[in-house]
Amino acid sequence: RLRRRRARRPELTGEWEYQLHQVQRRQASRAQFMAQIAEMTRNIVARAKQFEHDTIPGDFGALGVPCPKCGGEVHERYRTFQCTNEKCDFAIRKALSGRMLDYDEVEKLIRERQVGPLQGFRSRMGKPFAAVLRLNADHVLEFDFGQGQREGEEAAEEVDFSGQEPVGKCPQCQHAVYELPMHYVCEKAVGKNRTCTFRSGKIILQQPVDRVQMAKLLEHGKTDLLDKFISRKGRPFKAYLVRKDGRVEFEFEPRAAKGKAGAKSSQAPAPKLDFTGQEPVGKCPKCKGKVFETDAAYLCERSQADKRPCRFKIGKLIAHLPLDRAQAAKLLAEGKTDLLDKFVSRAGRPFSAWLKIDDKGKVVFEFPDRDETAGS
Repeated sequence: RLRRRRARRPELTGEWEYQLHQVQRRQASRAQFMAQIAEMTRNIVARAKQFEHDTIPGDFGALGVPCPKCGGEVHERYRTFQCTNEKCDFAIRKALSGRMLDYDEVEKLIRERQVGPLQGFRSRMGKPFAAVLRLNADHVLEFDFGQGQREGEEAAEEVDFSGQEPVGKCPQCQHAVYELPMHYVCEKAVGKNRTCTFRSGKIILQQPVDRVQMAKLLEHGKTDLLDKFISRKGRPFKAYLVRKDGRVEFEFEPRAAKGKAGAKSSQAPAPKLDFTGQEPVGKCPKCKGKVFETDAAYLCERSQADKRPCRFKIGKLIAHLPLDRAQAAKLLAEGKTDLLDKFVSRAGRPFSAWLKIDDKGKVVFEFPDRDETAGS
């Protein structure tokens, strides 16, 4: 680790002030003082140049697939997955558009030359997006947003669908719809002589749309109720996908009818959750009740009380990082999780932090000291 503590020591600042006073009183020469500063600066710069950031200690190992460029071993480094052959320059960055790539994804990418579609990427404006990752002919990693989505350069390319099983019939022209890496597309919506425009993403607002659901949409005009959509403001919602005028649109569940004008809206209360037979995750830090796991959160059992319900809960997805049961249990038992390293900020930047419970019983971030993140 590159140590810079000497330059920040208060004693050093005091020593410099003392020497400056001596220069001011002409008890020491200015040239001598500046020579010391210059020598210290040269040492820091020299050590920084010699510092090998990819030799930081850690549990780094070899991938189970060979380098696609030279056949050598590919190892995980601090910031990259990199070929160990000194004459080979093959490398894949671990953090890409605010998303960390894991072993399995990189192994599949190297083995099959593409992986995805993957979610969790963030644009420069902080907007989430999904994409396929692929290695091009020069073994360089690039995004593939699907047929016709890369600045229109592939919109006119012919696609060979021979041997593929169609998903269903196009709602615009009744020709066959096929599956591409990022889209379901009508066979007549690709190529130079395309006559149709039907295309639907395999991920819509972070909700994966699998082949079964697309087949239902094309045949019956409507999918099942899908519950993993995320709005552009970051709010989860449920909806059906429906076929309308040859396009794919949302259809929402009907809202509860409002009461008479001036009367309070009488929404039916949410059904009570039954935790019978479940193993608790831990104790609630607010009311000491038991905390149980649900589909979307870890909830206090007293959240179901009719009077003065407990409001404590821990989301199962925090800043794009899924929080597993083991970490939730540690948070409840010890007040703090392990250091977690795959959070993504609203600006799309990955960051590391602990989750901890503050004095008010709220779950908050605790960030590592900057010295730790700079040198570890």
